[in-house]
Amino acid sequence: MFKKILFPTAFGEFSLEILRSISCLKAAGLEEVVLLHVIDTDTLYSEVDGAVVLNLELIEKEANRRLDSYATYLQAEGIATKLRVGKGRLRSEIIRAATEEHVSLIVAGRQKRGILGELFVGSTTPGIIRKSKTPVLVVKYHTIKEVEGEIQESYCTDLFRKILYSTDWSACAERAKEYLRPLRQVGATQVLVAHVLEDRFDEAEYVSDTLLAQIKVESEERLRALDAEISSWGFKVKALLIRGGRPYQEITELASQEEVSLIVMGSHGKGFVSETLWGSMSQRVAEHSEKPVLVVK
Repeated sequence: MFKKILFPTAFGEFSLEILRSISCLKAAGLEEVVLLHVIDTDTLYSEVDGAVVLNLELIEKEANRRLDSYATYLQAEGIATKLRVGKGRLRSEIIRAATEEHVSLIVAGRQKRGILGELFVGSTTPGIIRKSKTPVLVVKYHTIKEVEGEIQESYCTDLFRKILYSTDWSACAERAKEYLRPLRQVGATQVLVAHVLEDRFDEAEYVSDTLLAQIKVESEERLRALDAEISSWGFKVKALLIRGGRPYQEITELASQEEVSLIVMGSHGKGFVSETLWGSMSQRVAEHSEKPVLVVK
């Protein structure tokens, strides 16, 4: 599950810290990290008639030099590395590299969050989540927020300490559950299991109170079974059935209240009234949560 990781980087302020925070995955089977820098040609321009012309060869050489410094750290940790510099559109090059390198996981960072800002990721990460066939770990190492008039900064230095696993009982959520087991090997000790019953039930006239009660009972039974299963893997488990509004809001609020270090969920699942697949919840959680999110395909 974590054997080979793609780590795209723009050499941001916390890139090396993020790399350090995931290097512990060696204990969960990590063998190699592909270090990728994309020269985004959409943002490059050249002027003629005496203006400075960008030298892509020099840019690529500098990118390799900086990637090599990251590789030195990983190799000291016993993790193999491969350096890769791409040219083109950022999202497309990341997806291409993930496919060609046959990676098990893509690690996507995010831009710093403004105090009054709502989005926690840039425009590239949601596109990666949508288009990639590979699981995506959205790391939010540094957050800034305003609490009761005071600015607070926080750093995610212990990524796998306490996990929130959100499930809608779909096959994709079941695949996401399997990612919990190896995380026990890297220090994860607690798992909060959550299932959200949407308010859409109340808006559906054909859903009777009897059916709602039955769904609630069945959900509680499934949560108890999950509790027992995940506990058997060595975790301390707390299972919650949440009756609320929008699932992504319930999940992000719960993650903050419980001070989890990581949210694990499927990239898409099934609606609660219909069986149709949906994918917006995981993307919204990844965008709005102040916690890192592992989105499993």
